[in-house]
Amino acid sequence: MQVVSDSNYNCTLSRESLEKAKRELNEDPDTRLIEVKTLRTRLEKVPGLKARTDINFLLPFLRARKFDQERAFQLVKNYYEVRRESPEIFDDLKPSRVQHVIDDGIIEVLKERDNQGCRVLVVRPGKWDPDRYSVQEMPRSTYLLMAKLVEEEETQVHGVHIINDLSGITLKQVTHISPTAARQYVHIMQDVIPLRLKRYDYVNEPSFFDVLFTIFKQFMKDKLLKRIYLNGSKFDKLHDSMNPGFLPTDLGGQQKLYANKEWIQDFMSSDLQFTEDNKYGFVNMTLNTEKQDSKNIDAGISGLGGTFKKLEL
Repeated sequence: MQVVSDSNYNCTLSRESLEKAKRELNEDPDTRLIEVKTLRTRLEKVPGLKARTDINFLLPFLRARKFDQERAFQLVKNYYEVRRESPEIFDDLKPSRVQHVIDDGIIEVLKERDNQGCRVLVVRPGKWDPDRYSVQEMPRSTYLLMAKLVEEEETQVHGVHIINDLSGITLKQVTHISPTAARQYVHIMQDVIPLRLKRYDYVNEPSFFDVLFTIFKQFMKDKLLKRIYLNGSKFDKLHDSMNPGFLPTDLGGQQKLYANKEWIQDFMSSDLQFTEDNKYGFVNMTLNTEKQDSKNIDAGISGLGGTFKKLEL
């Protein structure tokens, strides 16, 4: 994301998207810069935090929290806190470090948007081989792709739609997903990335889906749970949300898999950009935070049982 001064900022939103931003996000072009400056001033006063404070960086946080200063401020702090608390995910994080995940076809960004204007990510965890690399590569790669999507102002306004295709997933893979890894993934999705997660579809859920979902569900807020759809092997509801002509063939669509090569090439060539972003963050431990013990989290789930019933959404 390019660093520009406030005076050089140029809004790239279409007229329709700007109207949506006004209506749904409380964005006011006349006070936009004032909001950015207010957030910048607050962040500059946080002890030990060296944050990016240019308008291109801060504006997505304001939009993601509907220009609520307090919530946007907390989101930026979350963004930097998670980097400090999870070095196994964020240290030296850049696209070239997750090349193997992209090459394996585990995550794909579709060319076209859904009916609501959302960017669409397809995740295929069944293609992950736990003997080759750890589950930590899932939140690492998802974070990077979504961080790249944040650059798109249209996506800042309309949000993201994730399709999780569970075909091919096995119990062997599930046993490698610890509650700590699940918590990190969910936390990044709903509390760290400055994007609106508008819809989350599961398709081709296996018979043991309730076991898998139980690991993640405990960390999801009600807002996210209400946006989850279970489709099984039928794609009717998914096709209602997006023209099937824009979906890949394995989702009942007409597009070749991994057709958005231009976007992936741009993503894979942005190492330098992420290297620069990695220079920001908390420079010491002066900010007091409440941290959860990962071992306690893992231990606490060891007795969870019951069956997850299909959400009535």
